[in-house]
Amino acid sequence: MVYQLQRPSIEMIIDYCRDLLADEKLEVYEFGQNCDLVLHIYKDGEYSPSADKDIFNMARVHTARDGKWIDEKEDIYLNDEQFLRQELERINKYRNFGIL
Repeated sequence: MVYQLQRPSIEMIIDYCRDLLADEKLEVYEFGQNCDLVLHIYKDGEYSPSADKDIFNMARVHTARDGKWIDEKEDIYLNDEQFLRQELERINKYRNFGIL
């Protein structure tokens, strides 16, 4: 399943990420201070909420602008909402972009 949001708040993105199931994806359009970024957030395909309640709840965030990948971050633990919030704020402010 792929969910799509347009110009959401960081809190709304965090709420959606919290509810993603294994192999689900969230696409966020018009993100960033200039509303020119697209986020692709992928939930770990092996995550099982009943078996892995406190561990392995991870996602990958890939960021594109003008159809080109400009940033990616692997192993974002979704149980730590503060870490996810910091990553989203970093991307929103166009800081330290990099491709692994």
